[in-house]
Amino acid sequence: MKKSKRLWVLVLAGALCVLVISIFLVGCGKKAEIKEEEQAPVAEMKKPGVTGIREFHEVLYPVWHDYFPKGDFQAIRDAIPEFKRTTKILTETELPQFYHNVKNDFDAKRENLALAVDKMESVAQTGNDQELAKAVEEMHTAFERMARVLSPRTRELEEFHLVLYPLWHQAMPDKDYQAIKAAVPSLGSKMNALMQAQLPQRFSDIEPQFLEKREALRLSVEDLASVCRQNKDDQIIDKLTVMHDAYRALDQVFE
Repeated sequence: MKKSKRLWVLVLAGALCVLVISIFLVGCGKKAEIKEEEQAPVAEMKKPGVTGIREFHEVLYPVWHDYFPKGDFQAIRDAIPEFKRTTKILTETELPQFYHNVKNDFDAKRENLALAVDKMESVAQTGNDQELAKAVEEMHTAFERMARVLSPRTRELEEFHLVLYPLWHQAMPDKDYQAIKAAVPSLGSKMNALMQAQLPQRFSDIEPQFLEKREALRLSVEDLASVCRQNKDDQIIDKLTVMHDAYRALDQVFE
């Protein structure tokens, strides 16, 4: 009897040991998962598209590059329903948050394009070919002005923004300091490329402001990199905010 009791006690003790070890291992696994998640860097994002622009351009391309140069105004008239269809897609689409800084400008120019398409439709029904040619040119100009709002000021500035955007909208609100630190080399690389960028001739009048704001952005990137290297987490949010403000100041030079 005593032997059975001792055996039962040993079995119970062994079971408790297994349970404790299992709980410990699961806890370690969760901690490892949390640690790995906390250190996961925020990936550089891809520039989002805007629904309707590609569809509209597919209608515009043969009109502008084929029918219009050849004077085939009947083909242009035949394309009007497709212009109306794709304009509806474009005007009803919601602009991605990525472009929030230029939303008002884009909305205004999108409305101008819709008005230009309406005018082109009216002229196609009641006007002559010369009047239709002028309406097509106005529509094409309206489309270019709208699309240009979303185009990069310079390629290098846009590539910098693609690194900054997820940091500002994801890592900073989550206080994910590891992700911000992990992005510092990429920010530095994009900044170096931006420092080498030459403005297109059409921006020559804003070059002095561009150079001034670009230098301010460079210094802010260096400041952020410095506190990240020193693991001064309490300063990272402030430095990232200064850098974001410097980026916005540079971007606004083009507005």
